[in-house]
Amino acid sequence: MLVLLFDVVGTILIIAPLAKGIDYVINIIRRIFGQSYAENRETRDYIFNTNKIQTLFVFDFDNNLITCGYLDYQQSGDNNYFDLALIPLDAPENQYSFEQVVEETSKHKDSRILVDFEKKIKIYILRY
Repeated sequence: MLVLLFDVVGTILIIAPLAKGIDYVINIIRRIFGQSYAENRETRDYIFNTNKIQTLFVFDFDNNLITCGYLDYQQSGDNNYFDLALIPLDAPENQYSFEQVVEETSKHKDSRILVDFEKKIKIYILRY
């Protein structure tokens, strides 16, 4: 029983903070050498988990608009299934061209583009 107690407490109090500390040191070293920040999250979770209002424009690889709207819900990446719930925009979908969306996203430094090579879609994300 004592070994089990030390195992559980040791994991929580020693190993978990040690792992976070190692990640922190690795990212400091990466920053010194001009590399990007490393994180252990799904790309979708990294992009969509924010409190900002996000307008999404989904295009195929031929730059045809599939759909657009405000992000209402994004399923987490636990089961590797990707779907979105969008709130429709006030304007009709055919009003938005690929060039307009690219131009608008380039104006906002907080905007992102998610490319899904498996599903062959590009999602342009405007954040406000």
